[in-house]
Amino acid sequence: MTYVETRMSVWEALAGRAPGEPLGPADPGLWGAVVDRLNPARARPVLRAGIEAVELMSVRGSAYVMLRSPDDGGRACYLRLTPEEWQLALMMDGTHTVARLVAEFARLAGRLAPDQVRRVVADLAGNRMLDELPVDAFRPLQELERRPLPKRLGSGVLAAARGRRMLVFDIDGVVSALYRFGGRFLFTKAAAIVMSVFAVAGMGLFLATWWRGSQAIFLANGSYLLGAIVLLLLNLLALASHELGHALATKHAGREVPAAGVLVFFGIPSVFVDTTDVWMAGRRARILVTAAGPFTGLVLAGSIQLVGLAVPALGPLAFKLAFAWYVNALFNLNPLLALDGYYLLMDWLEIPNLRGRGLAWVTSRLRGRPPSWSGLDREGRIVALYGVLAVLWLAVAVNLVYRIWADRVAGLATGLWHSGLAGQALLVLIVLGLCAPLIYIAAGRVARWWRSARARASEKQREADAPRRMAALRASDLGGLPEHALAGLAARARWLRPRSGTQLILAGAAQQAVYVVVDGAMQARKPGDPGGVIRHHVGAGGVVGLANALTGRSTSLDWHTAGTTLLAVPAATVATVVGPLPGPPPADRAEAEALFTDTPALSGLAGDERLALIASAHPVDLEPGAPVVLPGPTHAVVVESGVIAMPDGVELRRGTLVGPVGDGSPGTVAQARTPVRLWVIPDASDLPPLVGSSVHPAGGPAESGPAASGVHSPGVYPPLAAPPGPPDGYENPDVDRRFERRMWWLVLLLLLFAMLLTAMNFVPGPAWAEMPTDRALLTSDRGTVTATIDGRTETISEGERRYVDEGARITVPAKATGRLTFQGGSATLFCAGSSARVGRLYTDAGRRRVPHGSLTLDAGRLLADTASTSGAYQPLEMAVSRPSGLVTNDGSAWYAVEPVGLSVATGRVYVDGTPSLASGTDLSCGDGVKVEPPAGSPSPSPSDEPLPSDLPTDDVSPTSAPPTEATEVPVPTIDPVDPTTEDPDPTTTPPTTRATTPPPTTPRTTPPPTTPRTTPPSSPSSPPPSSSPPSSPPPSSSSPPPPVIG
Repeated sequence: MTYVETRMSVWEALAGRAPGEPLGPADPGLWGAVVDRLNPARARPVLRAGIEAVELMSVRGSAYVMLRSPDDGGRACYLRLTPEEWQLALMMDGTHTVARLVAEFARLAGRLAPDQVRRVVADLAGNRMLDELPVDAFRPLQELERRPLPKRLGSGVLAAARGRRMLVFDIDGVVSALYRFGGRFLFTKAAAIVMSVFAVAGMGLFLATWWRGSQAIFLANGSYLLGAIVLLLLNLLALASHELGHALATKHAGREVPAAGVLVFFGIPSVFVDTTDVWMAGRRARILVTAAGPFTGLVLAGSIQLVGLAVPALGPLAFKLAFAWYVNALFNLNPLLALDGYYLLMDWLEIPNLRGRGLAWVTSRLRGRPPSWSGLDREGRIVALYGVLAVLWLAVAVNLVYRIWADRVAGLATGLWHSGLAGQALLVLIVLGLCAPLIYIAAGRVARWWRSARARASEKQREADAPRRMAALRASDLGGLPEHALAGLAARARWLRPRSGTQLILAGAAQQAVYVVVDGAMQARKPGDPGGVIRHHVGAGGVVGLANALTGRSTSLDWHTAGTTLLAVPAATVATVVGPLPGPPPADRAEAEALFTDTPALSGLAGDERLALIASAHPVDLEPGAPVVLPGPTHAVVVESGVIAMPDGVELRRGTLVGPVGDGSPGTVAQARTPVRLWVIPDASDLPPLVGSSVHPAGGPAESGPAASGVHSPGVYPPLAAPPGPPDGYENPDVDRRFERRMWWLVLLLLLFAMLLTAMNFVPGPAWAEMPTDRALLTSDRGTVTATIDGRTETISEGERRYVDEGARITVPAKATGRLTFQGGSATLFCAGSSARVGRLYTDAGRRRVPHGSLTLDAGRLLADTASTSGAYQPLEMAVSRPSGLVTNDGSAWYAVEPVGLSVATGRVYVDGTPSLASGTDLSCGDGVKVEPPAGSPSPSPSDEPLPSDLPTDDVSPTSAPPTEATEVPVPTIDPVDPTTEDPDPTTTPPTTRATTPPPTTPRTTPPPTTPRTTPPSSPSSPPPSSSPPSSPPPSSSSPPPPVIG
């Protein structure tokens, strides 16, 4: 996460720059002083010395200036201005009033923009760049109200949970030293190539390790508790390295890293670094700093995974650390949240409020609301594609969460949930830790929903809520209306709290309501404008749509919300209560509207601002030779017809604005050459309200609430957002065309990736991945299985799982089947009526992981498949004790064992060391239904010896019977009444019951065979139905027999 400092102040509120959170209460006297400081006739702002200014270029070719206040470290503030606004700021030396600055800005920019000048003054003051009335002026007022200790403590805990910074340190010197002594080499082209190779190779190795199930996430030395502690510490290390990547990239851009510290981020203890200073370095540097955090995690994860491959002893720790880095990178790249992924897109596209607008469009389309795709301009389509991209990322995240749950968390739950209260408590803590971000987000949504529900409930009480509506109207631009008019508007008004980015007003559409901005802001742009342009920004107290309601015309702008609370008044009610527009008669008004629209200096004003000028203006007719007089410094005239001449001889015609001059007594400024009609604007430096008298709120905003806190601002993304105003005309239209095309490619790639993950989730993962090496996984495939574990008898229903260890007894009643899965995927099936005890279970460590298991079969039949489904494991070395001898195997084998019988389908199996040859017949549970090997056994075993060309059916030891005699041991049928009855041939008997075959899994690798025992075989009880083929040479202790492949 990149740290971005956002400071809110009364100056920003006055200028309509508060994007999301309401401001706290302010002292009425101090508020009056602030208003007085912005009075055009009195205010003389002074720019602080030492402000750093950097001229930069946007991605679309527009120039802008980034300013940094002269404060040290984390107190520095940043502001983005247009070049004309910066030239205006340089004039703030204490000798010019705001009114004079309005006149100077009209000369610099070629347009009259009083509100823009006031906003520049407010922004400079709010970011500690003016000498008068610093933003800290409110601090003494806050200190006057000393709250009790419990309330202060509770507020501090709540603020910390919301993300307030704690334990802040100055680390610029440390980061500078790290960059000088090696960090700078990481930003070379060669280093980038090497790191990319490490990242890709390590990620491939991590995925292979995950799929093979050779390393555990939540286990450390066989302990889940130790594994959880290790994982928590490694997560802190991953977060710290992530932030270090941001910090080093900031140093590479030549900027400062003034602060670092600790905070609670999305419910997780985390660290942060302040990289706000990179805004002074331009767009490429911002993208590099934002991407450096996730890229650092990917490179370190890949590198540590390669280290684990080279040093097997570090493999478990390396896998856990890589997992922490990958989860951190995945979480931060999420474009749905205000994290690195979202800010990467913001830095790349340079479109403010991208997330709010994109998600609002997707939500609107799902509900069938406009605008449709065909109604969007190019920037609108880019924003909509972001919304689609965010939804696809959500699909990817859901798939990955399911994979983590199915492959890892499910195994963790199996191991802890059935191990007593302590294990259950540990499981709950681990799951809460993993789900902390989701819980944090859900809790925030629930809290907002609860506050909104309470507000809606109180608003339904119309009479009780009337004072709140009246207060909001009084604090708005409608506050100058008479009380009875305000009461009429309040009676029909209703509260709206749309989500940020919602498009409330569509250009060209009929407007049904007038919106009073109570909290937050509304932003307007014209369809077809270049991306990132905001023509108008209306903050708290502003009114949107008033002119359209009074004139009955549709607007030419699209209006979006930005964390807004609105009071909506029906347009018809506004027109009825306010009455006809003040000002000249209708005929003159129509002339004035056409004139002001054609005047370039007034083209940047909003419709209601032009109507307000017309309402205060009056026409004047002059004869040839008459002087053109400006009565005062704030007066201006617009030429409607005729020609006037300036003192220097320059002739001015229709659509020319003369004035204001700002101060002094201008007097005669020109002379009429022909009959002239002028419109005189009495106060061009301070736009009057469209309706009512000009009033200023005395007590600040209508509502108060908690100030914004945390790492990122919840509203727009200052200082990225361009200052409100029309486009400068230098934007390159091809840039947005390229952005749209690339966004389509991103959507397509993410769609394919989401589909691939969805398909892969149908493939089962390693069920043993989070199982201790001295355990086996018991699953009830059908019916109910009983297991006695540590003296406790547990009933395992169909589909349930338990870990069993040495000493456990497994009982499978009639009409039930169970399965025991070992490390590496080898499995043993327990047929109906089986009973067995689990012996010693362990797995040899090292590169060649060999799982060992032993069972004591008391009754029934079991089917053993010793093949491994993971390339990281050798076949299971299985030992089955029974009254008629010990059954063992060498390599992959598929065989059936009963207390007095054995049938080998494939592989090499021994009874007390005597080989029992594979018959190649199908195996069943005595019901004649073929059972497929659960592990997909057998697969060819890699061996250093040459494989035989023919598959032998029996092996003969030196003391065995003649070669013509068979050595296969027949398997009798399990029958509760007559256990001596033989089982019919499974290849000729039709099935009578449903199959008990579990889903097969394709094997991956099979290890080389080991040397079998050389104990002579016993005589067979009966010959096979057919003669045996020629026998193989007898095995010896120094030369193992060739492997038998079925």
